[in-house]
Amino acid sequence: MSKQQANFVCLLVAAIWGGGFIATDAALQTFAPFTVLMIRFTGAALVSIVVCMTSKVKISKEALVRGSISGVLMYLAFAFQTFGLFLTNTGQNAFLTAVNVVLVPYIVWILWKKKPSNRQLLASMVCLAGIACLSLSKGYFLFSFGDCLSLTCALFFACHIISLEYATKNSNSIAINAVQMSIAALLSVPLALGLETIPETITMHAYLSCGYMILIATYLAFQLQTLAQKYTDASSASVLLCTESLFANVFGFILLHEAKSPIMILGGLLIFLSVILTEYSGQFILSKA
Repeated sequence: MSKQQANFVCLLVAAIWGGGFIATDAALQTFAPFTVLMIRFTGAALVSIVVCMTSKVKISKEALVRGSISGVLMYLAFAFQTFGLFLTNTGQNAFLTAVNVVLVPYIVWILWKKKPSNRQLLASMVCLAGIACLSLSKGYFLFSFGDCLSLTCALFFACHIISLEYATKNSNSIAINAVQMSIAALLSVPLALGLETIPETITMHAYLSCGYMILIATYLAFQLQTLAQKYTDASSASVLLCTESLFANVFGFILLHEAKSPIMILGGLLIFLSVILTEYSGQFILSKA
């Protein structure tokens, strides 16, 4: 696979994740949030385990430990994202989730004492300006609880990116994916079964949305990302993957008819600009992992 082909795969993954926002939003019309997570991760875990077994990939102790850490962080990220989507609109949730790449250099600074560059500091200010535009889109300051949850999810996604970069250093990516999906599934079951109930009537639209979340937006997307990043650099891949927020807004506008005011568009573009500034600063790769 050439670098150009790998970059196209990253762009495809971004489009898949952008559609994942729509599928999750549709599933939330039928299922409660924790139930959506249980369906998503249990299904993806079963698929990943089958793939792991048929590929005869053994899960080492190191893969089990590192994959478990990634699984916990991934579950927390998706949990906050799903609840944020439940309380805010698709586009705003997607753009705020994209803040995770701005947070990565600062977390790396805390963990490995690698100070962010001036470009990264500029990216943070641009990102905050973008969030302010989204918050002021109705003519007054409005930052809802759902938006706060979406930003929290961005923090956990940033931690997951770092942990996954560390986890795949010396372990098979198929094994890591199987472990992290399984851990996320186990974490999602108690709250879903303990606090929520399965609806008596489930529409075909809900079934299709769950199928997309399981097979495409969760299992396939993570496997494609792992494959593509073997042939392209992390900065290029990250910029392309972050276009998921743009795809989500396009899909939200076309399929859900969500209104997009000029200031919301400006806010989204500023956040995306901050993503580009961060990734091209060359600080993404963890040299001390």
